[in-house]
Amino acid sequence: MNNPIRRARPERTGIRAPLGELELSVMRHIWDCGINGCQGADIQQALDRQRPVALTTILTTLDRLRDKGIVRREREGKAYRYWPLLSEDQLQERIVVGVMDRLISQFPKAVAAYFAQQGLTGSEADSAKLSDLARQVEAIASQQTEGKRQAAQEEETQEEETQEKETQEKETQDNNGR
Repeated sequence: MNNPIRRARPERTGIRAPLGELELSVMRHIWDCGINGCQGADIQQALDRQRPVALTTILTTLDRLRDKGIVRREREGKAYRYWPLLSEDQLQERIVVGVMDRLISQFPKAVAAYFAQQGLTGSEADSAKLSDLARQVEAIASQQTEGKRQAAQEEETQEEETQEKETQEKETQDNNGR
């Protein structure tokens, strides 16, 4: 039987869906390794204490995490050393944002109803929770808007510099041609 070519589908996991149990265990070990990174065999030995896992399974999991843009690797002898590209908080935020975006786009009324019905009794404590949540959402949205604004300004500045350079080059060519 032919083995089908494995294709990373970031829309299925890592970005918009939670990691699998093994992927999360592997990531936790990689985060624990810190700036030194770790090899697949290191991860396999650490996880083997919890439950037996074949090295090939760990290596396949690492390849998938790399395909998803969650880890990077560098060759070290005959093996690879792996480092996280995202902190645990960054990965959690990326997953939650992806899941929530998908849920809100597909089921906006159900999502609104869910948040409206989540144990809210109308008490001052619930009002305070909702106000705090609204402030957090507003702060995140503001940060994202500011980041987009800065990126747009940088792009505009780059375009202006490119146009100015092209104009100068054309003027130089025109002056040399005379």
